Amino acid sequence: MAGIRGVGIIRAASLAGLLVACNPFAAVAGGYDTGERDWDFLFQQDAVSVESGVRYIHPDRTLKNITGSFGPSIDVSEASPFTIYRASATLKFGDKLRCMGSYREPWGGHAEYGQNWTYTGSATAQHFSSEDYGLTCAVSMALEKGMLSLVGGYSWQTIRYELDQFFAVGPGFTATTRVEDSSSAWRLGLAYEIPEYALRASLIWNSAVDYDMRGTVINPVAPFAGPVAGSITMPQSVEAKFQSGVAPGWLAFGAVKWTDWSVADNMPLCSTALPFACTQPFAVSGLTLLFKDSWTVTLGAAHQFSEQFSLAGSLTWDQGATQGFTSQTDTWIAGLTAVLTPAKGVEFKLGGTAGIMTSGSLSTMTLPGGIPNPVGYTASFGNDLVYSLNGSAVFRF
Repeated sequence: MAGIRGVGIIRAASLAGLLVACNPFAAVAGGYDTGERDWDFLFQQDAVSVESGVRYIHPDRTLKNITGSFGPSIDVSEASPFTIYRASATLKFGDKLRCMGSYREPWGGHAEYGQNWTYTGSATAQHFSSEDYGLTCAVSMALEKGMLSLVGGYSWQTIRYELDQFFAVGPGFTATTRVEDSSSAWRLGLAYEIPEYALRASLIWNSAVDYDMRGTVINPVAPFAGPVAGSITMPQSVEAKFQSGVAPGWLAFGAVKWTDWSVADNMPLCSTALPFACTQPFAVSGLTLLFKDSWTVTLGAAHQFSEQFSLAGSLTWDQGATQGFTSQTDTWIAGLTAVLTPAKGVEFKLGGTAGIMTSGSLSTMTLPGGIPNPVGYTASFGNDLVYSLNGSAVFRF
């Protein structure tokens, strides 16, 4: 390992977190994970570090061979582009304590079907968004050549779900669903670092988050208009990451993540006037996912060409969370990010990803509990493209 410039390689490797999963709503594997539930910016060597970033995600999933309760339909583009933001500030208190305040958007995306297909009664648009305000700290102790850290954190997290439907009955009727809730999230883990070799290994557990969603449904066809309630759980995950200098100016990194997506099965929404718990037979709206657990694996390398320029590339396999009700199939994604360091303590990162969402089919004909879906349909889809662009700025003091 002699000759490796540890700090330079660590800074080049910091872009690894920007190259992990890119999982747009209704178009990419791994459920509704945006890949933003990461805390890598905690591991800074400077007294004060701040970052701000933005990512534009463009999935291109098209449903074909659609048929169902109302007969065949034209092909429809299922997903639409969306943008997510992030920000972090890390303070280092000597050699034993680091804390990071963060803003993340861990879940989300958009699906836009429009009103030209036959199954507008199922959806013309869906929006799932989130906000996570967190504090994460690492308490460290010397161990052999490096530092062993206990990592823990808390977040206040909000999710929102919106559904638009159109029923071509008479003059046509629009139905809307708007629900949201806020809840607490936790994380706990271990990390081991040897800055001299740009080495870091971490294992982080992120808690599941339970939500009691409340809002309104307006559906003239049901007919129903009023307050509704329902519940959904966003999944826990466990992620192992590793990075190390492997030659002067070179760093290799990898990550493996398991996500408990099977808990996010169904969110029926019922009138708050019901004297008993909401179940599918009494739902006036909702969100059905029927996901299964999934794995995400990333491998990559970074190279520091000079004090001012570094480049990192990665390849990610994201296992599909679908069990046939949605289109979240396996995804393969390649990423490339450039790091520019025009002055000491200043970094600008610009990169992107391109991937393939693998082919498959879906059926929404049957709802949980074996209940026939009155607006159900079946569809197939091919190997579709997804790409993203990202940029960020980092300042260290």
